[in-house]
Amino acid sequence: MEFFHVIKDERAVVLEFENPVKYVSSAFYSDGVGEVRWVANIRVEKGWSHDDPWGYVEERLHELGLEPEDTLAFLTAADVEQAAIVQKGDVFAVATAGFGNAYCSKTKEHDLGGPGTVNVIAVVGRPLTTRSLVEALTWAVEAKCHGVLRIVLGNEGPCLGTTTDSVAVLCPQGDELDSFCGPATELGRRLMSAVEEAVVTAGERAGYSPTRSIKTILEEEGIELNDLVEAGRELFVGEWKEEHASRVLEELERGLENPNVALAVFTALLIDRFVRLGTYPEECGELREDPGWVYFDEVLGQFVAMELGGYGALFNFKRYDEEKPGILKEVDERWVMLDDVLAGLVAGAMTAAFRRG
Repeated sequence: MEFFHVIKDERAVVLEFENPVKYVSSAFYSDGVGEVRWVANIRVEKGWSHDDPWGYVEERLHELGLEPEDTLAFLTAADVEQAAIVQKGDVFAVATAGFGNAYCSKTKEHDLGGPGTVNVIAVVGRPLTTRSLVEALTWAVEAKCHGVLRIVLGNEGPCLGTTTDSVAVLCPQGDELDSFCGPATELGRRLMSAVEEAVVTAGERAGYSPTRSIKTILEEEGIELNDLVEAGRELFVGEWKEEHASRVLEELERGLENPNVALAVFTALLIDRFVRLGTYPEECGELREDPGWVYFDEVLGQFVAMELGGYGALFNFKRYDEEKPGILKEVDERWVMLDDVLAGLVAGAMTAAFRRG
């Protein structure tokens, strides 16, 4: 856009405006509403903390050659050189993303992961009233949530952000003011589209593709394939050899490459998150208690077992589902669906590995 330009290096992403612009923002280094000449998204080390964060930011802004009193500032541990920049007509969005502490309403403090922040800077290229600028911030935040939802499953339910996200919306000053910037307007639609695309792109650059492998998604759950191999070994009858582990691991990897198996695992992951939120059909009763008369989880597990090992795997599935060795017991204590699907994965891999051998 003509009235500002972007400067990006390993230290920060900076938007420099020709004249002061209006803003509303949740960024901690701001007054919430006001006017600025610069916006800076400053990179810090992971796990950063400081006794005087305002003083620290002022020092960093001076290093960047910016005037603190005329600057709106964000902090992030993300690689700012990988910041996503998206333009949709007269709307411009910049985003950096990290999801270490992805959060939903059910997340417990001890379940939060490492540092992570989604920062969004949106610039609307026409003057807005203060009311419509606040409206723009509202919908920019919602678009940020849409982007995060496409990337992060979350550990307790669908996640819409992290505990430290910040968003700012800026616009030039002028006499002819737009009074509306919601999604019913073309301007609002462009704003939401640009912000969502920027967040998703930033997530992809941080290693969080919306279409990453099911193996990667399980690893984000703390479930490694070697854990499943070990669960298989625990119910093995006979002498366990190193070559057995390699064969079972190979079958697990082959199985997860099957799109039908991947969808079964993904279905379990999604259902479990909505069950944790308490969002499911009333016909399912107290689904969070994993009632015995709901057997869809077993059906998914049986399907996975048969995809990998054929009918013979059904007998193994019954053993692994009932005894739940190793990682399966840990998963069973957290989720309703996933433990059965993983039991099917282990049973199918064990059956296939030793049938081939």
